[in-house]
Amino acid sequence: MQARSFTLLMQSYIGKKITHHAPFTLSTINLILPKIATRQNEERQTGRSGRKILGMSMIATAVLGAIIAILPQLRFETFYAKKQIQQKITEIVEPAIPLPPAVPIVYTPLVGPDGKEIEPVSTEFSIIIPRLGINAPIIASVDPLNSKEYTPVLLQGVAHAKTSYFPNQDGATYLFAHSTNYEWFVKDLNAIFYTVKNLEHGDKIVVIYKEKRYIYEYKSREIVQPRDTSYLLPITGKRQLILQTCWPPGTLYQRLLIFADLVDVEG
Repeated sequence: MQARSFTLLMQSYIGKKITHHAPFTLSTINLILPKIATRQNEERQTGRSGRKILGMSMIATAVLGAIIAILPQLRFETFYAKKQIQQKITEIVEPAIPLPPAVPIVYTPLVGPDGKEIEPVSTEFSIIIPRLGINAPIIASVDPLNSKEYTPVLLQGVAHAKTSYFPNQDGATYLFAHSTNYEWFVKDLNAIFYTVKNLEHGDKIVVIYKEKRYIYEYKSREIVQPRDTSYLLPITGKRQLILQTCWPPGTLYQRLLIFADLVDVEG
């Protein structure tokens, strides 16, 4: 039986008919067997190489996808870090000259980290956060629960919830905007509120409304679940500012709320 199997194997390899009456010599067997083993080894090597290339391609695709996903975040973070570094360099190279005690200090909130005065994009309704470089128009009376209404508005600027009050009224003013920018999903999401997560205690937020400046000071933050809409209800008796964006940035999982209290009105 073994001789028969070996004969058939040799027939397959050399393409010739072999019978029991033409037995192979030991030298012939020793010549052919290494060739068979080499051929089988090459086939196994080819299979392993193909699987390895496929695996490497899948890993490379996954890594590339991850890099593309975080590129918008890196861009905004880099922009913010660049602003912070420029501010530090300016403070070192051009330190502020202290004024004599007799000279009154005139405070103005509309000055950026570089010391330059900020010109509001709108004196009718806009928001400025000097330290973060935010200067954007506000669109009034937008329904925060109607995506068909607020989606096109957020491409133009920051939305003012119609369920809240205006800055000159006795209640909370609620503003919301996009937090990140994914070009492959929407060409331009106008991610104005991406850096509000970097606000620190004491930071000033200025809202321009009908040519008056309402100056707020950052106090606290809170993360809420998407189904929690209690903060959209009118809040009376307290003149504060509420900024809302997505959390984590670029997702729809939760909401980041920024609370700031009114400290002054100018104009």
